[in-house]
Amino acid sequence: MNQSNSEMSSFLAELANEATEKLAAKLSQQQDYQTQTQSVNAALERTYKFFHLFTKHLNALEPDVPRVYALDGKTQFSQLKWKSGMAEYRKQSIADNALMNHVYFQVRLTIPAPVCVTRRWEQFDDTRKDLDAYGLKTVEDMHELWRNRAQKVTFQVNLEPEFIVWMRFFGNYSDGCVDVECNNLDAFGLMKSKLKPDLLQSNVLDGIGRFLMGRSDSLPQELALVRDLSRNR
Repeated sequence: MNQSNSEMSSFLAELANEATEKLAAKLSQQQDYQTQTQSVNAALERTYKFFHLFTKHLNALEPDVPRVYALDGKTQFSQLKWKSGMAEYRKQSIADNALMNHVYFQVRLTIPAPVCVTRRWEQFDDTRKDLDAYGLKTVEDMHELWRNRAQKVTFQVNLEPEFIVWMRFFGNYSDGCVDVECNNLDAFGLMKSKLKPDLLQSNVLDGIGRFLMGRSDSLPQELALVRDLSRNR
């Protein structure tokens, strides 16, 4: 049986208004989430396009990188040269309209000769963990070195004359941000940050690029990277 608005009870009218407001709030929330999702996805797309062209140009130029990476006062990687950069991305699925999951960039930096590390034997485990965390490879087999350790206070190990700098930009759609993680970016070690997607514009990406090739001494302040001192990631 049909019932006119004038005949509807005040209680049912009250419920109808509440239901209408609830549906409107849900619709607004969905629209906000969609806008947030599109913003994160667009930021990852801009990031990939930049690093794709950036690595293409730098792989052709193979410039010297005027920066020093130090393990300590005596153990340093200097006279660095750009070698073999790459950029790639992954989507959340194989669908054409799938959202970007993450963007990954890396470059291999090389030096003219291996670097020698000298440590006390009681520092052996910490040294091995540090080298693993930084992606530094040893010329000698560390297990053999420990197995055949001599009755000396210190040990020496030679490091391969190259290491990798990498950055990963992960789409955190639930938080509406881009999670950034990088290793060996301005020094050996891991750094992280959370960025609003709108910050990943050409000026910030250009600043990262200039720093990577040594044309700037500092990273863009917008990155707000915090060093992660934990070696066991």
